[in-house]
Amino acid sequence: MKKQMRRILRKALNSRVGYGLKGWLQDSGPARREGIRTRDGRSSAEVIAYFGDRPDRLYQLQQWLTALEKVNETRSVALVFRDEQSFEAAGAMTELPVVVAVTQPDLVDLYASESYKLAMYVNNGMKNFQSMAEPSIIHVHVDHGESDKKSSISNQLKAYDKIFVAGPAAKERCQRELWGLDERKMVSIGRPPLDGVFASVLPHDGRETVVYAPTWQGENEANNFTSVDVLGPQIVKSLLSMPVRVVYRPHPRIGGMAESAVSSADREIKSMIDAANDQGGAHIVSTDLNILDIFVDADLLIADISSVGLDFLYLHTEKGLLLTDRHNDRARMQSSSPIGAVLGAVSLNTIGQLPSIVDEALQEDKLQDTRRALRDHYFGEKTANGSTSKFVVAVDEAIRERESWNSASQR
Repeated sequence: MKKQMRRILRKALNSRVGYGLKGWLQDSGPARREGIRTRDGRSSAEVIAYFGDRPDRLYQLQQWLTALEKVNETRSVALVFRDEQSFEAAGAMTELPVVVAVTQPDLVDLYASESYKLAMYVNNGMKNFQSMAEPSIIHVHVDHGESDKKSSISNQLKAYDKIFVAGPAAKERCQRELWGLDERKMVSIGRPPLDGVFASVLPHDGRETVVYAPTWQGENEANNFTSVDVLGPQIVKSLLSMPVRVVYRPHPRIGGMAESAVSSADREIKSMIDAANDQGGAHIVSTDLNILDIFVDADLLIADISSVGLDFLYLHTEKGLLLTDRHNDRARMQSSSPIGAVLGAVSLNTIGQLPSIVDEALQEDKLQDTRRALRDHYFGEKTANGSTSKFVVAVDEAIRERESWNSASQR
């Protein structure tokens, strides 16, 4: 019955009277419409990945495209955007259908004219909740990285029908912090974006490579774990004094920030590396290479509390990993982060010993078994393409669960 009603509505909207009515409504107050656009006329799908943000955040969606293309082999997938520039930029990233519905009335029209079954969200953007008003769609949160940041335990998670999480650590985090969360919503799928094949992208260098990959400062102090302003220049200065190749790979959003202590320190770090390179240092500043490819050439990663360190842990358990502590509070770090509780931290108290800490991590790594246990705690057991397979199954099971409920409710 519902599908039949949708077909009737679609036919009415596409009639001459329907077009006239839509044109009239486009300029009528809160019902303003700009129209629905597609790249090549395709908008139908069973599964959509919804993205309501600007292009500078597209990295959040881009990492999921390979997994979505795998889902598309069994259930059709489309990408739905609310921003014109993001829509245009995404067209070059994938062959999946891309659709843009800028205004909320446009989005309502799109959902009324299609039969989408499941919508996936890679963040907690405000416009997500305009989409989640549609009751006929299963709304699934997947996020764009596994981390111990406060943003990973937003109370907004309660609004989704399903929450796809990486593993036991995420479930424990949510159960500990989110009162009233229905635990049945959470489904462990590992980390599908890490199932890809990653290749060396850095020039060959006979020295060991240390990658410093800090996060950005977040949108509030509770989510501020960046080390750039507090420790960054000191970290890079120490590394440049050692016989290693230094790779500085800041979070993509640091480059577009307003003037701040973080942006100033970022410039200072880049200037230090430029000066060292003028003396033949052959160090690297990377702002565009895929960080997962950079990991291939890394012998050691220095990262903040963020998804970067955990992605490295998953992919390269055999390599050294050091975490920073901008708050210089070991007890706080141990209580808020399982990985922070176990691995050594670079802080104001320890920065003076960084060369010896780095040397020990490179030469005499005693923590491989510890990192392996941490990897399983955050992501579950690692198997070849196992996360993507779990993701595909979880999407299918969610749709089947909803279809079963629909059938039962109509009896």
